[in-house]
Amino acid sequence: MDLHTHPGGGPLMAVELKNNIIVHWRVHGVPLRFGKIMPIIDLHYISNDIDEIAGGAHAVIVFTYCAHLVFHPITFYIYEVAKIRQSVVALLSRAPETTVIIKSGNTAGLKNIYQSDWHMLQLNTVMQEMFRDIDGVIFIDVWQMTSCHYLRENIHPGPVVIGNEVDMLLSYICPA
Repeated sequence: MDLHTHPGGGPLMAVELKNNIIVHWRVHGVPLRFGKIMPIIDLHYISNDIDEIAGGAHAVIVFTYCAHLVFHPITFYIYEVAKIRQSVVALLSRAPETTVIIKSGNTAGLKNIYQSDWHMLQLNTVMQEMFRDIDGVIFIDVWQMTSCHYLRENIHPGPVVIGNEVDMLLSYICPA
């Protein structure tokens, strides 16, 4: 659906009537790295968005929170992920049948002074450990999928890798 928003930052929405599926997508709040300025009203923190979701047996929450944070200290990331964790715990306590899926970051082949796969791996580890003890949270670890694939490493992997990631995601949403 055309919401007349920035295609790189959203919010975006897709509706599939045959199977009664609605997908809402938006980019996380700051810090971001976009060449084009987006209205600040369109930037939301993941934790705030999760707090506004009712949840339920037919609700699936999927997020990834990694790539834009490689330019910041890990302490900043830990603070942000702790807020997201708190929101997920609250969501699952009010609607325990909600499916929550977290996708890890991809390797990017970045090996410079400003960003590196080593730092990205640390962010992935923090995210995984923060949610390890919460029943009902699924962590899709695509790190090896992106680092060991025959395609060149890229923060935005090629279609075959994206297809594999989507297949893995769908195996948790509709396993039948």
